Amino acid sequence: MKTPERRNGRPSLSRVHVRPTALCVAILAAAFSDGANAARLNYRLEGLGLHSDNINLSESDEQAETVFAPRLAFDFKEEGSAVEIQARGEIERRFYSGNAFDDETRSGFAGQLNWSLFPERLNLVVEDYLSEEPINFRDGRFPGNLQQVNVFVAGPTFFARFGDATRLKLDVRGADTYAEETAGFDSKRYGAAAALEHDIRSTSKVSLNLAYTNVDFDDSDPAIAIDYDREDAFVRYNGKLRNIDYELDGGYSRLKRDLASDESTAIGRATVQWHPDPHNRLSFRARHQFADAVQDIVLRLRDSDEVLIPDLMAPSDSLVTSGTYRQNYYDLDYRFSGERFGFRARPLYRKLRYVDPGNSDRTERALVFQASYRLRPRMTVMLDGAERRREFLTQDETDRDHVYGLAMEYQLTRHWGWRADVFKNDRSSDVPEARYKENAVQFKVWWQR
Repeated sequence: MKTPERRNGRPSLSRVHVRPTALCVAILAAAFSDGANAARLNYRLEGLGLHSDNINLSESDEQAETVFAPRLAFDFKEEGSAVEIQARGEIERRFYSGNAFDDETRSGFAGQLNWSLFPERLNLVVEDYLSEEPINFRDGRFPGNLQQVNVFVAGPTFFARFGDATRLKLDVRGADTYAEETAGFDSKRYGAAAALEHDIRSTSKVSLNLAYTNVDFDDSDPAIAIDYDREDAFVRYNGKLRNIDYELDGGYSRLKRDLASDESTAIGRATVQWHPDPHNRLSFRARHQFADAVQDIVLRLRDSDEVLIPDLMAPSDSLVTSGTYRQNYYDLDYRFSGERFGFRARPLYRKLRYVDPGNSDRTERALVFQASYRLRPRMTVMLDGAERRREFLTQDETDRDHVYGLAMEYQLTRHWGWRADVFKNDRSSDVPEARYKENAVQFKVWWQR
């Protein structure tokens, strides 16, 4: 629960610290870009003002605060003959006028580089993911309860063909993981994944997949982190119908752990996307597998629709820990985009059961929705909402989050605009110290390229 130190401020973290790996994709982009005409860079500069009547999310010791923040967001895409790059990032500096909290920098980054050294034979892949995640997972996103978490992945990919319909792909990867505060998360990971693919017809293919990962934690205390090897074997089927794309996995996964018993589970995954017409899109994802915080962060940030720095409307945070868990995950995402009206609804369910005993086993249910209506050619009103229920099994704790926001955005010119928001953020809980109510207003002016 929130300690007095967390409610009222805490010693300053190294909030301006960003690991050099977060810049790696951008450096490689500048060094190896093979055609400036193929590159697209968009960026947005914002000036933000926020006032909250309970910025520390406390039930009995509310702290009103006004925040000012300059902010930069960008996305970069290059699709050259030899180099493919996708990168997006956000960084903001928050100044707290009441001086109850230290000024801080928040940042997020997701970048992927695929460099073809020898076409259809050898590629070099570099990926980096930087995010802000809670220190105390049960508490909200208030000043002092966020830490930088970074996952860096790099290695070669080899390709081989056996006729027109069969091919082999081999990924060899090394990874470095880092958390600013959480003990036991830092690790070195080494692995390989092989996929033997065969085209059944022009719209479908099947593959046999084998994967191996070795995880070596920097902390040698087995009470904090246990090194392990993970072995996965599964069959994947990709298909395409008229307006439907789908991918199905079925297989088996095994954890071989140092100083602890081995564990195993079945693998079952499904991804379906349906585009009935240009205005509607429906996607469904289901997963039953072993997973951990690293995998969770990478999968979330690889999705360009996911925010880099989760806000109040984010349906789920990542629990930064060394633990591995059995995951049941279901996510339905419906979107409608009309000439004036837009709508998105996303129900989500997660059940996580950790391999090692602890107090993090939980079930999460969430519903996020967004609706927008264009009143005038340059004026849009938006209504956002999020409902989440999180049950912690070992401590008989159930938290219920209710977040609603109303916004108006006006685009003055092609480059300039402003947006005003009002938020209501409530949490009810079985644990008194976890409850809070927050009301906030926000205004920002932006310039975009």
